[in-house]
Amino acid sequence: MKEVNARAVFEPTGSFQQTTIKRREVGPKDILIDIKYAGICHSDIHTANGDWGDIEYPLVPGHEIAGIVAEVGSEVTKHKVGDLVGVGCMFNSCGECKHCKQGLEQS
Repeated sequence: MKEVNARAVFEPTGSFQQTTIKRREVGPKDILIDIKYAGICHSDIHTANGDWGDIEYPLVPGHEIAGIVAEVGSEVTKHKVGDLVGVGCMFNSCGECKHCKQGLEQS
């Protein structure tokens, strides 16, 4: 497991604090992103506050990120180490519906 820096909330309505978290190893179809920027939106704040149900703290919110590929799995062909990448709020779409086939969805 890799230990990485993160910003987390430790209680409802708490402020973000520097911490470290453990990440699993990169799998064959994964990429590891050295995150440079993360968007914290209203859904992250609601989640951190526990507005939508019970939360296990500490919590590291932020599902919209941009960074640099630091490592790629053995089966990854689309990205290489050093690529600039971003992940929006929707990720891993089906790739098969009419919207995906028209290029109107993230993949």
